Amino acid sequence: MTVYNKRRETREVTIRLAKPEDVPDIITLIIKQHGNYYPYADLYSMDFVRRVIENRDMYIVVAELAGGLLAGMTGANSKTQFAGTLEWIMLTIRPSCRGFGMGKILISFLQQALPAEQYADIYGHCMSLDTASQGILAGLGHHITGTLLNCYRLDTHAENFAGLALPFKHNLIVTCLPGNKKDAGILYIPPVHAGYIKGVYESLGTAYTFREPERAEPGGAPSDCTVTPMEEHQYCELRTEEIGSDFEKTLDDVLKQYGAREGQSFNAFINLNDPAAPWAYRLLEDRGFSFAGIHALSGPREYMMLHYSPAIPVPFDRIMVLPGFAGEFAYIREQYERRKR
Repeated sequence: MTVYNKRRETREVTIRLAKPEDVPDIITLIIKQHGNYYPYADLYSMDFVRRVIENRDMYIVVAELAGGLLAGMTGANSKTQFAGTLEWIMLTIRPSCRGFGMGKILISFLQQALPAEQYADIYGHCMSLDTASQGILAGLGHHITGTLLNCYRLDTHAENFAGLALPFKHNLIVTCLPGNKKDAGILYIPPVHAGYIKGVYESLGTAYTFREPERAEPGGAPSDCTVTPMEEHQYCELRTEEIGSDFEKTLDDVLKQYGAREGQSFNAFINLNDPAAPWAYRLLEDRGFSFAGIHALSGPREYMMLHYSPAIPVPFDRIMVLPGFAGEFAYIREQYERRKR
């Protein structure tokens, strides 16, 4: 395949699934793009990358130049934090090969290669430093559903970021390409955000039912919560599958353990199929969290996302989004700034 840039320069590339012998070049591309701070630390391990390619735990697509060097790659992870989903990952183009439209070609090839009908959705956590990846995904059917704010440290010397005055942490745009999940089920939502959430599901073409909870607070059973601290990034995620009577204590323990640390940030995922979701939302809001959108079609559950960064601000003026998402992004920013006042 011949690809062209705006100056009519050409590159000859072959788009294909990755092979085990590509592993050293794949890791080199990750280092060039992300330095030593790519969130998936396992992808710096040759043994790990070789194994996931061989087992198809990750579907990795590469663009190979005529001389055998890899020009770029992208992929999808089937071993995600949300059972039954695929995660779009790693759109990485070698600096000397940017501007030739390889990103769209790679992602399009990947989507055709995936057994998407076997999964609830393909989701992405897309960097907000520019809109290039967002535009490619949107053109291939992905929808933006929310944000994950102040996630991962940026103190890296990767070539892709050279010379940029970057904010302290990555801010990610959450995208969703619907798969085989056609109905989000019964959702218990904070009424104040009904308009935003309704708009997301209508854009995805997914059925849903909003229902008032029969009880205002969780029952007596313990919560099913996962707390994931990332010490190197001064970041912590709290994901709640079932909201129980001990949820308030769990939340307060997490905030007490990590909240006073310099540069600490939090993102919470609350199961919207749980009748206690509106109660949990009010509790998180009381602790300083703000609404940040939803993580839709995430396996068997639908999640509301909330953000809290007590020590560092969200650099909203530096976050770039597609024009079609400007209204939703402004809504998320308004929720954050209202909490800060």
